[in-house]
Amino acid sequence: MKNSNAPTKWEETSVQDVLTSREAESILKVSRDTLNRYCMNGIIPYSRPTKGKRYFLKSDILNHISKNTFSASKYNRY
Repeated sequence: MKNSNAPTKWEETSVQDVLTSREAESILKVSRDTLNRYCMNGIIPYSRPTKGKRYFLKSDILNHISKNTFSASKYNRY
């Protein structure tokens, strides 16, 4: 049974670790449409506390980058 009094990931986060959509787009180097697609497909988690702007945890963005980046030299056979 989950403790309903336990703090959520968002409650434990400082303001410096929360990104706006524009900041997330910049870090990911993607367009607004691509970021929206990631959100709608559940690829990147977000919060919309006021039913308006989306906010992202920096750790979620960096985690996405680390899971979806590869080294070209690893695959270079020549």
